Amino acid sequence: MNLATFLLGLVGPLAARWLVSMGLGLVTVAGLDLAAGSLKSTLLANLHGLPAAGLQLGGLMGLWECMGYVLGAVTFVITWNAAKGFWSLAKK
Repeated sequence: MNLATFLLGLVGPLAARWLVSMGLGLVTVAGLDLAAGSLKSTLLANLHGLPAAGLQLGGLMGLWECMGYVLGAVTFVITWNAAKGFWSLAKK
C-alpha cells in the first residue's frame, strides 16, 4: 500500500461525513429560519388585533422581552438537538 492510497482511504470517509453534516446543517438552519419566522409573524399578526391600550400595557409588563426569550429558547432547543445529531454522526 502506498501513501496516496492510505491518504485517500483516510480522507474519503472524513470528507463524506463532513459533506453530510454540512448538508444537514444547511437543512436544519433553513428549516429553523422558516419555522421561527412563521411563528414570529403569526404571533405579531395575532397581537395586532388587540387594542392599543392593551399593547402598551403588555409593553410595560415586559411582553416583548418575554416573546424574545421564548423565541430564543425555541431556537436554542432546536439547534441543540440538531447539534447532538451532528456529534453522533461525527463519532461514527
